[in-house]
Amino acid sequence: MSTLPPSDTDVPTVEGFLKTVLKSGLLDRAHLQDALRDVPKEQRDDPHALADHLIRKGKLSRFQAGKILRGASKGLLLDHFQVLSPIGRGGMSTVYLARDDRSGELVALKLLPPSRWRNEERLLARFQREMELSRRVAHPHLAWTHESGFCTGVYYIAMEYIPGKNLSRIVAEGGPLKVPRAARLMAEVASGLEHSHNQGLIHRDLKPSNIMVTPNDHAKVLDLGLALIEGEEAEQSVIGGQGYIVGTMDYIAPEQTTDSAAVDGRADIYSLGCTLYFALTGQPPFPGGSGRDKIRRHRQEEPRPLRDLAADVPVGFAWLIERMMAKDPAKRPPSAVAVEEELRAWTSGDTVLPLDRREDPWYIQAVSALQTTEPSADYSLPGISAPDVDLSSEINGGSTSWSMQTKMLLLAVALVLGGMFFLTALLLLLAWLGKS
Repeated sequence: MSTLPPSDTDVPTVEGFLKTVLKSGLLDRAHLQDALRDVPKEQRDDPHALADHLIRKGKLSRFQAGKILRGASKGLLLDHFQVLSPIGRGGMSTVYLARDDRSGELVALKLLPPSRWRNEERLLARFQREMELSRRVAHPHLAWTHESGFCTGVYYIAMEYIPGKNLSRIVAEGGPLKVPRAARLMAEVASGLEHSHNQGLIHRDLKPSNIMVTPNDHAKVLDLGLALIEGEEAEQSVIGGQGYIVGTMDYIAPEQTTDSAAVDGRADIYSLGCTLYFALTGQPPFPGGSGRDKIRRHRQEEPRPLRDLAADVPVGFAWLIERMMAKDPAKRPPSAVAVEEELRAWTSGDTVLPLDRREDPWYIQAVSALQTTEPSADYSLPGISAPDVDLSSEINGGSTSWSMQTKMLLLAVALVLGGMFFLTALLLLLAWLGKS
């Protein structure tokens, strides 16, 4: 295991490091003292050695230790969740591995910090919709949401932690999938979509990067950030509509490009067909070009025949995908469950493992790797905009920074008041001299 590298911004003393650990709230004094009892004497004057010791003891993650060594005590606790390590970041939020201090359960904590939502109302509205809609579904092949909330200026969604890789990465690293495996994984996705559709939810952003494949090779659908309640009416800039296209252009249904709020479950079937096309060929149906080009091609053109790119795909399976990607929704399979049934017929010979559990060695290894590996990129904490800057007062509703306009105004007021004071004093002095 590598040790934490020193840097110019590290806390320079053992006392400073230990005080920051206590300020973070991750350990109280008694637990910290107990964890440090067996530190070798030669390491007791080195804050980096102490940090590595606490990592080995399982008291701090490497991410936590790195932040604390840089003096960051805020943001490692959010409500009752202890932030352990970053998992990844998306267009509007960052996801961390976290531990629920009440139960000890590990979760994927999706965060929208104030630095994002205060300046982008649409972003906040979409995240709040996801907070609400994600609690409506509960299915083995949809990411499970435990709870959502708001704490010290940060909106969060606590979801199940899913080890594995998304489908986009699996294809990029291992090449296109064989038909039985692709059929089984997409059948699982279809079963999750059927459950979602039965709750009145249309995903509207189904794509390879939103499908997680677990170590036991099962599919989990992620991200309801663009989901629609069928038939709802809301702000067009949030849910989409005529003139407001929402979705991912490589996988979007033609009718969704015309009116994103007027779609039904068959739009997800089209996106699933595009995703299957990618899984079997390694490319989306309409690669290259601008977003406008892709929209036009989804509406007007047919993709290159799948068997031209993957000759081993049976004609019947290619025909199923072609029907899923029909321009006219009425010509697609009528429901996600109908798609699932057809896909299951092509899964013969594919090995099926049990659904993943937290007790599985793969799960434990994935958690350990996240907690003991230094993140490849710098991740700011929910209440810290940079590694060495504490913005907790801003999160709590106050502000310690003024704009340049405010500073100039205050300077002008000070100069005016100073001038008035000087003039008054001069007049009083002249009056006094006149009397004398």
